[in-house]
Amino acid sequence: LALSAVVAVSTAALLSWLLSRRVARPIADLSEAAEKVAGGNYDVTVPASTFSREIATLAESFHDMTEQLHRTDTARGQLLADLAHEIRTPLATLQAHIDGLQDGVVAPTDESFDLMRAQITRLGRLATDIREAADAQEHALGLQLRTVAMDEVLATAVKSADARYRAAGVELRCASDPRCGHVVVDPDRMQQVLGNLLDNALRHTPSGGWVRIECAPSHSGGVTIDVTDSGVGIPTDQLDSVFERFHRVDPARGREHGTGSGLGLTIARAIVSDHGGTLTAHSDGPGRGATLRLTLPPASPRI
Repeated sequence: LALSAVVAVSTAALLSWLLSRRVARPIADLSEAAEKVAGGNYDVTVPASTFSREIATLAESFHDMTEQLHRTDTARGQLLADLAHEIRTPLATLQAHIDGLQDGVVAPTDESFDLMRAQITRLGRLATDIREAADAQEHALGLQLRTVAMDEVLATAVKSADARYRAAGVELRCASDPRCGHVVVDPDRMQQVLGNLLDNALRHTPSGGWVRIECAPSHSGGVTIDVTDSGVGIPTDQLDSVFERFHRVDPARGREHGTGSGLGLTIARAIVSDHGGTLTAHSDGPGRGATLRLTLPPASPRI
């Protein structure tokens, strides 16, 4: 009996030690990985655990979280680099004119002050758009969804852009298929999307050209909105790049004239994605116009 008791206690102690090792090891691995992530090192790997499904799920969730943090950190770094690059031109213009005014080289005319005011306006718009882009890409816009008639959505967008088109000498056309019916969207955010698309088309369409916005039912039961222009077109290798932050088909032209922040299409695509839709670009090449196609699903959108 004494020998059996000793064997039993020894076996129990050994099993307890082995069990604690199997439990403690994956927890220690997770703890070590968490310390590395806290120190800014996202290149960590947590060994897969076969001890229990719960610990394996925890390790997988930790890995997914680390990848998301890495993507977010990379995006923020790129955003800061892009922003620093974009503000350089207006700041340099302001500094040159202020120095010129101080030295008497630049005359204090209305034209000089208008140019400086335009650069300040550009910086203000850039600050607003950068915040919108960050919120949109982090899905933090807080959509207020409701059912609205597609005809009303298009009519409001056209009415808002009409004055700008008339001033630029570009014809704005609108067509809507009655079968489009109603959609479930955030009306304000959808107007922001269509406004960005129409402004983008106007910037790339010379005076005497035209822009057409039209809606039709999609094959999936949703709706498709096309914004087509007769403008400068898009090189085929840039059809997806136009949705990247600060991308311009003609960078020199955009910065020289200070038109747009380079974030309009980035924001538009993120908002459309939050509605469960897609936004794509199509063009036959430079000088042959372009079409930006927005699709919305038939069912309630994903938030």
